[in-house]
Amino acid sequence: MQLSLPTIQDLFVLITAYLWIFGVLGFGELLRRWRHYSAAVTRKFIHLFAGFAVFTVPFYSQAWIALLVSFPMLVLIFLASPKSPVKSLRAMFEVMAREEDYQAGHIWGPFLYAISINILVAIFSLIPPLTPYFILPAMGLTAMYLGDGIAPMIGSRFGKHHYTIGNATRSLEGSLAVFLGSFFGTWICWVFLDIFARGGLPVFDIMQIIILSAVCAVSTTIIEGISPVGYDNITVPHLTTGILFIMALVLHPLMLASILFPSIN
Repeated sequence: MQLSLPTIQDLFVLITAYLWIFGVLGFGELLRRWRHYSAAVTRKFIHLFAGFAVFTVPFYSQAWIALLVSFPMLVLIFLASPKSPVKSLRAMFEVMAREEDYQAGHIWGPFLYAISINILVAIFSLIPPLTPYFILPAMGLTAMYLGDGIAPMIGSRFGKHHYTIGNATRSLEGSLAVFLGSFFGTWICWVFLDIFARGGLPVFDIMQIIILSAVCAVSTTIIEGISPVGYDNITVPHLTTGILFIMALVLHPLMLASILFPSIN
């Protein structure tokens, strides 16, 4: 893989990604200060929307440039602390921190969220034959943003039928929200990346797209339902992406040849 310096277009895309992320963080802080929402509310708002910055990946001349956004954000989230000497890092902590985060001194949920984004973006950007199929990790990540993101809100408000696996108690209503959010999220990926960024999978017809969307929704629902508390930001995107990748190979076997032997395409 040969790397080159970012182009002017890349710089504009980088700026757009940063503006999106800090815009979401800033709006979360606005909700917390002026509307007096709790950090739990603003944390969910950020969980739902901040990660969509990865949708800029197909717009770069080289996909790896997206790591110039995701990795610095990972470092900032790790450094965010209630005792940080930097005011903006303290504010970043406060807008997303739960009670247990104050005890730990770090916001581990968002940190794992950022780790997942970095790992999947790195795999599908630093391995060129995988880059055309970035739609797959985008679907897995969107399932984390929307599916996993709305589950606690729906479950806490409407959940009446509960089940317990390990040390985690969830509701059927929350799990249904995961399914619907994930299914809807996959279609956001298809529409945006295929139409605007030419990053979809044109080898698939509409029925295959429906199958992948259903697989994503079912997989995310099951994975979220059995994941240990606090680790679904890792399990959901990675396992869902892996399952989607396998299903994509089943639906289109020639995809494997295009990955293993990209020079013959």
